[in-house]
Amino acid sequence: MTFFSFTFAIFLIISLFIYYIFPKKYQWYVLLVANTVFYLYSGIGHIVFIVLSSLITFFAAKLVSIQNENLKSKKAILSKDDFKEEKKHVQLKKRLILIGMLLLNIGILFYLKYWRILIGSKTLLLPLGISYYTLSTIGYFMDVYNSKYEREHNFLKYFVFVSFFPQLLLGPITRYNQTGIQFKEEKYFDFENIKHGTMMILYGCLKKYLVANLLVKHIGTIFDSEYANYPGCLLMLGILMYAVYQYADFSGGTDLVLGIAELFGIKLPQNFKQPYFSISIANFWQRWHITLGSWMRDYVFYPLALTKGMQKISKWSTEHLGKHFGRTLPACIANIVVFMLVGIWHGPEMHFFVWGLYNGFVIALSDILKPVFQNINKKLHINDKSKSWHLFQIIRTFIIVNIGWYFDRITDVKKSFIYLKNTFVHFGNPLLLASKDYMNQILGNISDFQSHIMLVFIGSMIIFIISILKENKIDVYKEIQKRNIAVRWLAYYIPLILIILSLSFSSGDVGFMYAQY
Repeated sequence: MTFFSFTFAIFLIISLFIYYIFPKKYQWYVLLVANTVFYLYSGIGHIVFIVLSSLITFFAAKLVSIQNENLKSKKAILSKDDFKEEKKHVQLKKRLILIGMLLLNIGILFYLKYWRILIGSKTLLLPLGISYYTLSTIGYFMDVYNSKYEREHNFLKYFVFVSFFPQLLLGPITRYNQTGIQFKEEKYFDFENIKHGTMMILYGCLKKYLVANLLVKHIGTIFDSEYANYPGCLLMLGILMYAVYQYADFSGGTDLVLGIAELFGIKLPQNFKQPYFSISIANFWQRWHITLGSWMRDYVFYPLALTKGMQKISKWSTEHLGKHFGRTLPACIANIVVFMLVGIWHGPEMHFFVWGLYNGFVIALSDILKPVFQNINKKLHINDKSKSWHLFQIIRTFIIVNIGWYFDRITDVKKSFIYLKNTFVHFGNPLLLASKDYMNQILGNISDFQSHIMLVFIGSMIIFIISILKENKIDVYKEIQKRNIAVRWLAYYIPLILIILSLSFSSGDVGFMYAQY
């Protein structure tokens, strides 16, 4: 059931109607049924895996909570030494539960997502949202394990959190203490939520259908064919289109998800914060797919960076390489591991691994070489507070990110290196891109390309202007609501008209890129 379909529209309207007329304290039952129906529509057999993942983490969290409660009750009756021994014993039990939970939960993900590709089999169908709900369920367990909050006692309420249908396809990766508790609250019909949610849905559809869907065919024409000796100017055009496409597709889908959730009065976390205005590669990944980054930070980066082994590395580095290395080296190693895992999370193909490794090493090197860069700036008398320096950092980061997109988009690693080399060494004549004969030879029907690019340009300008306003801390929705009724209605009708117009040029429905991860 795709978001942009008549079936989904009917499903959503019926779900909303029942949700708001139902007794408030039982609204979560409506979501439970809606989630189940939505998931069953994707494949009856798939629901087994999301239920199994939920059961594993729910009962593992229950076992950990019981251990914590037992230890707490014994604190008053045991001597200090006995309590210390009991604490060690409880910690061992908790670690065994943790290991068991990870083996089972990640084992299911590995078997369904990776094993079929490693053995060359395509017979297994990937359950809807498995990469997203697996991380959400593990995050819930880890938070209970670390006593961040109390566990949920009702499995069905927990399952509503895991299976909330808007976020299954594209995320975001949610935390129980932020999103799960909202399903217990009574939600009243709020026209403001409907207006804001509808605007987010329209803006998300504009990104997806006016920009992403019109670019995907042309990007594929350049990168998905057998190796061709394309000039660097054409390859750079392809990567720039891919940069726009990927952002429009994923952030547009996320806006759509957040908008649908808001119709139900549920606030999901933001996943994007103007990433192409980032001033460093680390800053970029703090703004792009924010919930995946924060999940990796909390459950991989910090636990790894703070291990005894890393402390030994820090101590050795401080003694032999200086304080800066001692302070940054553990974080650099942890960052490389995190981005390797992020690459693998996208898929088992080698190009994802190389892409993750590239990002990890760039961030690690920028941290290690930070004093060098600061000294260079000082010697060159560069004002790092100036607007020109800020603009330079944005452009520099954009270039570094786009180099990484070669490994992300081109599935053959050898080919990605060749195309990257051609971009810098054999750039060619950019005027070729203005030649109708040449572009016809590469892209086929040049008139389609020209009409698509014109619409993409309009959509990109709208996205760019809104992004600038947001970057300057301006709430675009609130500003629109302050204007007269004509402006407010235009804010809804202009995206709608452009979306309808784009559909007449589209070659067919194109699924969301991140739904396959």
